[in-house]
Amino acid sequence: MRILEELFHITQLDPDITSQDAYPDVSASPTFIELFRLQVPVERRLTFKPGHTFSLLARKLENQAVDRAVSDDGGAQADDTADANNAAINDMAISPATPVVDDAYYFGYRFPFNGFTVKYSTAATAGHTHAVEFWNGLAWAAVSGLTDPTNAFTAAAGTYDITFTRPKNWTACAVLGGTLYWIRCRVTAVPATPTGCSGDQAWIHPDPTYMEDTDKVRVEIRSQNELERKPLINEAMYSVVDEFTDRDLMYRLDISEPVIAEGGFWVVILVKAKAPIGVSNCYFDLTCDRTRQAII
Repeated sequence: MRILEELFHITQLDPDITSQDAYPDVSASPTFIELFRLQVPVERRLTFKPGHTFSLLARKLENQAVDRAVSDDGGAQADDTADANNAAINDMAISPATPVVDDAYYFGYRFPFNGFTVKYSTAATAGHTHAVEFWNGLAWAAVSGLTDPTNAFTAAAGTYDITFTRPKNWTACAVLGGTLYWIRCRVTAVPATPTGCSGDQAWIHPDPTYMEDTDKVRVEIRSQNELERKPLINEAMYSVVDEFTDRDLMYRLDISEPVIAEGGFWVVILVKAKAPIGVSNCYFDLTCDRTRQAII
């Protein structure tokens, strides 16, 4: 039996890694949310040294089901969530059969978002206009940076991404009993003989996109009881790294002397992001020296 020390790469493929999707903290003072953790096996020791590196390729969750969908026909609201989340044709009442001004459709999600996908098979008649609005804590207000290729759901039947700038003052509110972050598409004008739009399905976060360069990453070592914590990376701005063999692109650990993680200690990777991050879309590489027993 001898003791071996060797360069070691911790990645998302390590069998001892546990993980969870990281949904953002939307409170006034958001904190870091755990993405990955590894408990060092009792027979091993990991040593992190200056010059060791970390890299992360992280994508937001994609094609998430809406948490709630609500149709509004002349002020009479109805839960349309099941219809928005299945692929049946023409079952979403995006606008009533004979729409009037202020009829609306609401898309709700647990966290702020910056767009959604909608698929419909029956378009509204030309001449409709609508306002795409959010709740700012006091009133419904138009989103900024709107891109709406549906042209108020009058474009030809198809699947479209509606995007906007995520409002900084977006506030969760209750619509038909569901307190969520809501976007509503409210009819503002109709043609002489209007007919409405019947939709098929909707999704939040239409495209798999990388974390933003304003998002942050933290890596830390925790004692077995998690009372003692030592940062390896304190609070680094995220940058996309997709070439894991180029050390010049990797982030050097924020340490000036070695940090040892004994057996039972935890290695934890956390993110502070503005949108949910999916672990199935994440790849990371954290280097260290691994000490283990080997039979020669």
